[in-house]
Amino acid sequence: MSINIVPISDLRHQASKVVNTLREGGDVAYITQHGRPVAVLVNFDQYEAMIAELEAFQRGQPVYAIAEEQNTFSVLADMAQDLGVDDLAEQHDHYLYGVDKS
Repeated sequence: MSINIVPISDLRHQASKVVNTLREGGDVAYITQHGRPVAVLVNFDQYEAMIAELEAFQRGQPVYAIAEEQNTFSVLADMAQDLGVDDLAEQHDHYLYGVDKS
């Protein structure tokens, strides 16, 4: 999976191209405005998988079983590799909350 960063101005002019890229490759598109992330576009199948995971979680089902079924762990590992993150757990606070990596 590749990282696809799309400035909002490009999205305005190339929306069909961005959507086709998502449809064909299943990648995530990070939409930025003034250089900062403001939204994420995902392939519809990925969206449906995320919704299924959330619904399973709400029903008390073990989410890890659904995640394994839908290959979510592999997708997260690929994203981490693309971002150059060796250990997501070690970097957790930095990436989620913006705290120092110390």
